Amino acid sequence: ATGGSGSASGIVTLVSFGSGASAHSWSVTNDPVMGGRSRSILRWTPAAAVFEGTCAVVPFLRAPGFCKMGTRGTFPDASAWIDGALHLTVKSTTPAYRGFKVDFSAKGMPKPQGSRHGYPAFKAAFVLPPSASSEYVTVRVPFSTFSVDTSEYTGRCDTTDPGYYGRPGLHHHCCSAAHPEVCPAAAHLSSLTGVQVWAEGVEGDFELEIATIQAGPL
Repeated sequence: ATGGSGSASGIVTLVSFGSGASAHSWSVTNDPVMGGRSRSILRWTPAAAVFEGTCAVVPFLRAPGFCKMGTRGTFPDASAWIDGALHLTVKSTTPAYRGFKVDFSAKGMPKPQGSRHGYPAFKAAFVLPPSASSEYVTVRVPFSTFSVDTSEYTGRCDTTDPGYYGRPGLHHHCCSAAHPEVCPAAAHLSSLTGVQVWAEGVEGDFELEIATIQAGPL
């Protein structure tokens, strides 16, 4: 995969897959907890990265786990599109799968509540149209839907974690006027340090063929 830059339309290419993509710059993580059963692989075609596998229930959690593909590095400045969206140009043999999510990290990230595995990131879910099974589609995920405060149990920002030892679970918050502290800002889009694509919180087989990840208009 390679980083990118702007174009005549002003769209900023953050990642472009295809010929010459390096398998060493991306890694896959599958349920890094005891008893995790989710599995995935990452492979390349001449035009795209193909992320595929199965998101399975973690027995002791009694809930689906996750698979993710991710990279760390430097990226072009996308701050001009803070009022826009992240664009994913994708195809999928499983467009009905509802566990797809994408996240990005940056310098100066706010610290989310609770214990975290890995590094903080702004995360949002995305849904594929049925037509993604037969052709590339561009899915636009508004930056206003990303939150740094997502659950490690569901990957969502609108759920409450299970309680433990008599203590209530954490309630998470989505980006909104009431909770601007969990929203990405232009400064974050100007200093991106990582991108990850997830299959999380929904049991089932998944496949996602990703051509590009860009920042652009809504």
